[in-house]
Amino acid sequence: MNKKRIIFFTLALIIFFLILTLSKPSPESFNEWLSNKHDIECVGDKCINGNDNLTVADRTIDDYFFINKIGVKLYYEDGSVLLIEGLGILGTFSTFTFNIRI
Repeated sequence: MNKKRIIFFTLALIIFFLILTLSKPSPESFNEWLSNKHDIECVGDKCINGNDNLTVADRTIDDYFFINKIGVKLYYEDGSVLLIEGLGILGTFSTFTFNIRI
């Protein structure tokens, strides 16, 4: 009975890690998530948040085997900085960092 349990859990772990690998969201879907979650529309290095115009200062992409961590640093016209990082896992992103510096 113990051997069957070990085989079952081993197969379950292999399937779980396979699902994680295959369902990792693409970096292209980050802009769509940014628009839906944070109301920030980005095209190239220019972004719009409501009536505010933002400029992209830096984009970071950490593409790991099972997850993605993608971030964007935006400058408002008044000089404040907005940093948003998303953690991509299981086909979607979730907010990892949301930080505004004035």
